[in-house]
Amino acid sequence: FVHVGFTSPGGDAFNTDKDKHGYRYDSIGICNGVINAGAFCDRIQYDPSKHEQFTEAIQKYDGFIVRINPGQLSNPGVPAGAQEKFDDLMSKMVKSGKPVWSSPRVQTQMGAKDALVKIAKMSCGLEDTYAYYTPAELLVGFKKSAAFQPRVIKQNRGSAGEGIWLCWLQDKPYCKNLGEASLGDNDKLKLMEMNDNHTEYHTVAEFLEFCINGPTKKAGVWKSVFPGKYLEGGKAKGGQLVDQRLLPRISEGEVRMLMVKDALFQIIHKKPVEGGFSAVGGINIPTFYAPDAPEYADLRQKFVFDDIPKLLNAMGLGGEPLPLIWTGDFIPADGPNGSTVYIVGEFNCSCVGISNFGAGCGPGKDLKDVTDDNYKQAMELCNLIGVKAIEALNEIKAKKMVTNVVKGLAALAPIVAMVAMKFAKK
Repeated sequence: FVHVGFTSPGGDAFNTDKDKHGYRYDSIGICNGVINAGAFCDRIQYDPSKHEQFTEAIQKYDGFIVRINPGQLSNPGVPAGAQEKFDDLMSKMVKSGKPVWSSPRVQTQMGAKDALVKIAKMSCGLEDTYAYYTPAELLVGFKKSAAFQPRVIKQNRGSAGEGIWLCWLQDKPYCKNLGEASLGDNDKLKLMEMNDNHTEYHTVAEFLEFCINGPTKKAGVWKSVFPGKYLEGGKAKGGQLVDQRLLPRISEGEVRMLMVKDALFQIIHKKPVEGGFSAVGGINIPTFYAPDAPEYADLRQKFVFDDIPKLLNAMGLGGEPLPLIWTGDFIPADGPNGSTVYIVGEFNCSCVGISNFGAGCGPGKDLKDVTDDNYKQAMELCNLIGVKAIEALNEIKAKKMVTNVVKGLAALAPIVAMVAMKFAKK
């Protein structure tokens, strides 16, 4: 195996996931986890200016653990087109039968917010989940859904709650059934952005203008420090908004399932700070649970054993391996007979960090700054990553072997038929 990283131009400000040596802070742990599981693992950095040499150098490896944060290959000072060239190379590796974690397709399709639409009918999904890719779809769809129930509107880009808006109708009752009414441009909304829980009040027209064109004069005055324009670039460039029913029990927090391939490693309950509605990023109080915690036995059964085997096919990713390290964030909701069900709000498979190594991240820091206890806990996760990487590679090799046997038997079929005919004539 090989662990692939990248050091961005621009110094520490553009390399917030690096240690003092310029490598990703959890890279040594992941490499050692693979080695501890019985495989070889190199650690190399991608240099866009030496793409051809890199391409030649990686041919000898059987699998690729890519740990380059989204957007880093598009930073100022990086050669133009570096992200596309790197993604094309990794896609070629996948086509050749070598696993890439996570491949560009998996990161794009599983990490995109409209993945929630594709899994809406699974036990972890929410059926009234909609995706908007054009202004026309947004204008019609949101006015209809927001007239019926409080909604959550989620942009595709961003990872800390920016562009995720909780939306309540103001000074007007909701209609009884979806589609019975549609909001007017002058209807009023209460909005809360989940990156910092700040509240804004706007008309429907102002909110939709902000979503489409940003904080223009027509959109009114906004407190948000982010620019809106969530549909910019169209579907091909990740421009999209997802519309889901607001689950009021979100105020109880989110439940994060930390996965290593198909194995549940840890459950984290992230509770909002006092008075907050959002448990995103650092504004939460985490409580950690073992994977077999009885509090989440039903969620574990439904997600890990029922939904995950069908997950990649539902997203059009059949044939791809599950990410090596990834998360699903769940929101509690009322179920039948007083029970609690959990609805997935987001998947993350793009460079999920190993938080116990966090003290070794930053200028002047490395693994020497990580406590022994944290190092031990982090290596439990890294060792499982190693085991699952080898397991996935063996699964791919076994499938190849079966395919080759089938092809061989198919090639022999005409010969067998000829021999059978000769014996029949005799």
